[in-house]
Amino acid sequence: MSFVGGKLKLKGGETLKATGGVKKKKKQDEKTLAAASGAPEQDPLPGTNDDSAEKTRKAIHGYELDPNAVEDRRTDAEKRFEARFRKVEEQMCKKAASKSHRERVKEFNEYLAKLSEHHDIPKVGPG
Repeated sequence: MSFVGGKLKLKGGETLKATGGVKKKKKQDEKTLAAASGAPEQDPLPGTNDDSAEKTRKAIHGYELDPNAVEDRRTDAEKRFEARFRKVEEQMCKKAASKSHRERVKEFNEYLAKLSEHHDIPKVGPG
């Protein structure tokens, strides 16, 4: 067997590193990231950062979130579907609540008694 060990070499080109195809990412520790962003490592009081977050959101994205605003973004078809679904669900609940567990078991046993012997479990093995 003739096997030449070593890396594979691609014909007619420089290595990927030389062409800029592969770059390593530099790791930064948490202290440098916190110092670079100018934010303290931990918020001294919970809930005090909410106002600054809103200001930042408005400055960057151009809008503010109103916590009291509740907007219904569903289409008319979605609203109709949900209303119909609620009606059907109420009917199913009423139907299920009308019978007791004993009545349901009795009806199920009657149904099983009406089935032919074809549905019975066959005996397997001697005896």
